[in-house]
Amino acid sequence: MISSQKTPIIDALKKYANDRTIRFHMPGHKGSQATHNKAVSFLGSQAFLADVTNVPGMDDLHQPHGVIQEAQTLASETFGADQTYFLINGSSCGLQAVVMATCNPGEKILVPRNIHRSILSGIILSGAIPVFFLPEYDHEYGIPLGTSPECIENCLKMHPDARAVLLVYPTYQGIVSDIEKIARIVHQYDIPLLVDEAHGPHFLFHDDMPKTALEAGADASVQGTHKILTSFTQASMLHIKGNRVNRQRLEGTLKILQSTSTSYLLLASLDGARSQMDCQGRELVQEALETSAFLRKEIKKLPGYQVLGKELIGRPGVFGIDPTKINICVNKLLVSGLWAEQWLRQKYHIQVEMADIFNVLLLVTSGNSQSDAEYLLRALKELSEYLHANKELTKDFSTIKGINPLPSIPELAMSPRDAFLTSSTPVSLENALGHISAEVITCYPPGIPVICPGERFTSEIIHYLQAMKEMNIHFQGSYDADLKTVLVIKD
Repeated sequence: MISSQKTPIIDALKKYANDRTIRFHMPGHKGSQATHNKAVSFLGSQAFLADVTNVPGMDDLHQPHGVIQEAQTLASETFGADQTYFLINGSSCGLQAVVMATCNPGEKILVPRNIHRSILSGIILSGAIPVFFLPEYDHEYGIPLGTSPECIENCLKMHPDARAVLLVYPTYQGIVSDIEKIARIVHQYDIPLLVDEAHGPHFLFHDDMPKTALEAGADASVQGTHKILTSFTQASMLHIKGNRVNRQRLEGTLKILQSTSTSYLLLASLDGARSQMDCQGRELVQEALETSAFLRKEIKKLPGYQVLGKELIGRPGVFGIDPTKINICVNKLLVSGLWAEQWLRQKYHIQVEMADIFNVLLLVTSGNSQSDAEYLLRALKELSEYLHANKELTKDFSTIKGINPLPSIPELAMSPRDAFLTSSTPVSLENALGHISAEVITCYPPGIPVICPGERFTSEIIHYLQAMKEMNIHFQGSYDADLKTVLVIKD
C-alpha cells in the first residue's frame, strides 16, 4: 500500500519548514515570530511553522496542479470517486456548492425538512425553490428517521421538473435510508442525487457499516472528514461520481465559496486522515464498533435509559443504522436530555455530542478508549440513581412530551432568496402569525430549520418556538438570539 502511505501536502510542508526559508510573505508570524503568543505554548511551534500560504511548491487550492491535486487524487481513489475536492470551509461549503452547481434561480430541488442550515444557505444563494418532504419520524425518541424510496418517488411524480434531489445520509442519529433504491428512482428522471454524508466518512472502511453514498449510486457526496475521522475541524471532502453534476460549474462555485487564504493546516490534516484510513481504516472502525457494542449492551442494563438500535430497521425510512452513534433516550428519568447533558458535564466532565428534549447523543470513534466507556457508564449509573433518590428534582414531563419536534411544513409564500433580500422588520414572536419569515430560525441542537425565509408563520410554529424558549434551547440564524422578536417581510 505504498500509494496509501503518501502524504504529498504534509511532505511539502515538511520540506518548506526544513529548508529554513526566510519568509517575506504572509502570515505575519513568519513561522517563528510568535514567541509571546500564548497559542504557541498551547499548540506548539510546529503548528506555526506549518502555517504557510500558497508559495511556490505548495500548490493552489483554487487551481490545483501540484501537491494538492495529487492529494485530492489519492483521496478520490480511496473513496471511490471520479473527483474529490478538499474543503477548508467545512461540509457547509460543499453542500452549498453542490446546490449552486445544479440549480438555477427558480428551479426546484427536493430536500428533506431535516436538512442542515447550510443547505438552506445554498438554496438562498442559488435562488432555487425548495420542495420540502418530511422524513419518517419516531415519536418515542422524538427524532427524524430516514426517507423512504416511496416518499421520493411520490415527490418526483408531483414535481417531475425538479433539477436535483438532496438526501441526508446518515442522519445525525445514524439512521440510513435505502439510498441504493432512491438513487435508481432519482436517476429515472436523469437528475443528480446529492448526499449530505457529513456523518458517514467512515462507512467505507468496514463491512459492518452501511454502504457509502457513492457505492449506492449517488452523484455527489459531502463528507465531514473532521466529524468522524481525524482531520481538523472545518476540514471536509466533496466527492463526485459520474457526469450529472457539471464539474466546471461546481469548481467555479467552490472558488466563490472557499477562502482564498487557504489553511495548509487543514489541508495537511485531510491529507493525513486519508492516509491513516487507507492504512488502518478497518482496524480503527473495528475499535469504534467494539466500544460502541460494549456501551450499548451496558447502558441497556441501567434503569431509565433506552438506546436506539437495530430494532428500528425495517420501519419506513430505516434501512440500517450506524452503530457508532449511540442515541440514549432519557425521558423515563423524567428529565430532558438537555438537563442530563448539563449534569454529565458539570459532575463528570463528560461532554456528549448533542442533546435535545428527549435524548443525549454519543459519537464513538477509535479516539474513545475502554476507560472512557467505563467512566461514562459510571456516570450514567450515578445519574439514574441520583434522580431516583431525588424525585423532587424531576419535573412533570407531560408538557415536554406534548411538543412535536417537527412542526408541519408551512406555506412557502415566496422564494427563500427573495425573502432573504426583501426589506424586513422585527415583530414579537407572539404577533408573527400570518407573517412571512425573512430569516431562518433553527433550534440548535439539532440544527434543523423550524421556519425558512419565505415561509409563513403558523400557530404551530409559534407554539413550538415558545416551548423551545422555555427550555432554554439555543437558537441560530435568527437576528434576535433570544427570539423575543422575529424578522418578517414588511407589508
